[in-house]
Amino acid sequence: MEKWIELGGLQLPVSIGIHDFEKTGPQPYRLDLHLAIEDSYRTRQDLIAETVDYDALRAQVSALARSRHFNLQETLVQEIIDICFGLDARVCAVDVRSAKTAVYPDCDSVGLHYRMTRAEWRADTA
Repeated sequence: MEKWIELGGLQLPVSIGIHDFEKTGPQPYRLDLHLAIEDSYRTRQDLIAETVDYDALRAQVSALARSRHFNLQETLVQEIIDICFGLDARVCAVDVRSAKTAVYPDCDSVGLHYRMTRAEWRADTA
């Protein structure tokens, strides 16, 4: 059985992009975060300490998004993945979808989809 914690449709204003019109201020940005939890994960006493704290996830990702201008979505998504793995050792994989939702008038969004295991993340950050 796979176990996932999801933070879906997180809407954030983010200063992001390489074009001059994207550098004038924040633009609408949407994130879908999915965190796979190790097989042994199970709550027994109904306590927040027994699970991945998605309040902390939301707060840390939101703070990162407000922290500065990002030229590339790749940079922001990679730093979000760092947050996800750093949040809880029981997170064994992360699936992130990002979307700039107001860039082009003829499409809904422009975004990325990253899926990474903890082992891949360790190798990538080594």
